[in-house]
Amino acid sequence: MAQFVREDGGGGGGNGAGGFGCEYEVKVYILKNDKWKKIEGLPTRLRLLSKPCFHILHRRGYAGHAVHWIAPQRRRLGIRDCVLGFDVRDDKFFELSQPDYENKGMNFQVHVGVLKGNLCVMCNYDHVCVDVWVMKEYGVKESWSKICSVQGIKWMCTFMFLRPLVYSKDGDKLLLEVNDEKLMWYDWKNSMLRL
Repeated sequence: MAQFVREDGGGGGGNGAGGFGCEYEVKVYILKNDKWKKIEGLPTRLRLLSKPCFHILHRRGYAGHAVHWIAPQRRRLGIRDCVLGFDVRDDKFFELSQPDYENKGMNFQVHVGVLKGNLCVMCNYDHVCVDVWVMKEYGVKESWSKICSVQGIKWMCTFMFLRPLVYSKDGDKLLLEVNDEKLMWYDWKNSMLRL
């Protein structure tokens, strides 16, 4: 179990990241000796998680002996989204390479998850279209593979968030969680979403 503690007590913080970040303390609870261990050497990207971004910590994925989060982009600083990992074997943070996202002429946000034991990222283009990428060989940048591109549908205003959960038994569909509120099937053959 990990705990993130803000040391500045709130706000938008004005210390280590040019007034755009906060100082954090990360602790891991060790069941064996019933104690919290403070993790040293936190990555600078962790400081860029301001209070409005803190909600993304529940959107994480566990693969390759590590828990993964997205450290969100900071356009004002020219910083892109980053896949941040925490290896539970040695209690170390690291940055993981990402796929080469397509330039669709739109802004995009990245989310992380796990599909059938493989790390995946969802690249959300202006809440209109979401590309789902899977890392087939953990830690190998070249193994990222785009498995689908999900387009918005008329009766749903926008894709705020989309996460793949599981393949259907016969493998011809993918169950998706949409906007933290709906479950929908993505049909590979027809490239369509269905309830």
